[in-house]
Amino acid sequence: MNFVWDSMLSTANHATSRKIQAMFSKTAVPAVLIGILCGGALSQTSQKPPDQQAFDRIGRQVATQQAAPGFAFLVWSHGSVAFTKGYGFADLASNTPVTSDTLFAIGSISKQFTAAAILLLAQQNKLSLDDKLAKYLPQMPNADKITLRMLLNQDSGLHNYPLTTEHKWPLSGAISPEKLIAILKTDKPDFAPGEKWEYSNTNYAVLAWIVSRVSGISYPDFLARNIFTPLGMSSSGSGFASQANTATPYEGPSGNFRPAEPRISLDLFYGAGSVVSTAHDLARWDAALVNGSLLSPASMQELWTNGKMPNGTPLNYAMGFIATSLAGHREVWHNGYSPNAGGYCYNAIFPDDKLAVIVLSNASQDTFRGKPEQIVRDVLALYDPRLIPIDAGLPKAALPDDPAIHALAMKMWDQMSSGKVDRSLLNPQMDAALTPELLSSAAPQLQALGKLQNLNLLEKTSANGGTLYSYEAKFSTGMHKINIFIAPDGKVGGYRVLP
Repeated sequence: MNFVWDSMLSTANHATSRKIQAMFSKTAVPAVLIGILCGGALSQTSQKPPDQQAFDRIGRQVATQQAAPGFAFLVWSHGSVAFTKGYGFADLASNTPVTSDTLFAIGSISKQFTAAAILLLAQQNKLSLDDKLAKYLPQMPNADKITLRMLLNQDSGLHNYPLTTEHKWPLSGAISPEKLIAILKTDKPDFAPGEKWEYSNTNYAVLAWIVSRVSGISYPDFLARNIFTPLGMSSSGSGFASQANTATPYEGPSGNFRPAEPRISLDLFYGAGSVVSTAHDLARWDAALVNGSLLSPASMQELWTNGKMPNGTPLNYAMGFIATSLAGHREVWHNGYSPNAGGYCYNAIFPDDKLAVIVLSNASQDTFRGKPEQIVRDVLALYDPRLIPIDAGLPKAALPDDPAIHALAMKMWDQMSSGKVDRSLLNPQMDAALTPELLSSAAPQLQALGKLQNLNLLEKTSANGGTLYSYEAKFSTGMHKINIFIAPDGKVGGYRVLP
């Protein structure tokens, strides 16, 4: 339905003379959800952890692809760390190895902590998610129409930041939130509040400001006192003051990794992406969320449930998380990337399975994107034998395709990207969910992926009386994944485009 922009920043052109200007101009798309996938999880994963060597094979498989100087990989399952290991180097010049305690700048994964901070204040009756932004920051555009919920769900219309082509943003040293807000309040909104969805770092910078104003302490101090310290996340922090010992960020392809320069202060990203953490600390965070030891059940429901626009149209974004499913297993996740400050990182939680997978790197998303996603899926396959690991070593032809379903998947793409669908192909639930407004909104975003050139079947899974087909999809703009759910009546019950 909507694109979800993952990175804080992204480098589109590394030419020295244009580097800073181009740095903030390109974004990447982790997920598009079209329609619905009916039913819940196929089953919970086994509580018995796989063999350590099986986890390590997954990590080594990615490490041998040399897509990052280094990365940390951790699996948390049923209350404890099932596996953790570092691969490669946190700093190439000093040959400092990555470990599970290496500190990384985690980019937009930080939004999870900002959302939790707001929910903690709501639990204390110090604010309401239905409060208007004008109550806290009246200088922002449309402040009298934007609610805190809109900021959390990203349908406020506030313009994204930071774009150096638009403003001369401070990039180094300690940067006060006041400097950021002074610039943000001058930006014109992209659309009316609640009119549509658009990922904007401004939403979460403003939320961090609200956390500070309501609590009476700084945003980093609030996280430290109310989240990091209570959960034993002793290595975690936020902003420039916590940035010094993070893994060196690198850019460039394998064999040509070079330190990302100039280094950018994490203060620039504020509540949208300033947190630094380790794989072990993030495991403590994920455990607290799964176990309900930090937030109330009502708050957890808010945190992990995708929002809705005022007209009832569902969004593909919850609160610092994206709620979806992977092969029938309920999943909440977010990725993050802050060029010149950190690498591409990923945090995925399967709440019903009491399983979490964390991958933190110091590589750019241009080279490492897709690798954490591969790791997550392969870990899930260890727990659920019905899944075929991406790196099982089997040729793709080993999984026979159904020509009729293959043709239907191609046909659905053609129709959805054109904005016109033959509704006789859809089951009642899909027909009701795929409103004309939703289809109209999705079509141009799908068209942006380019021409669908071919599909290769990755897996075929029984689910709720129907069958879920997962295809590797080659577009003229790159590789993605298409899932199509065939309901028990033989109709299309869901269609999803993924990274």
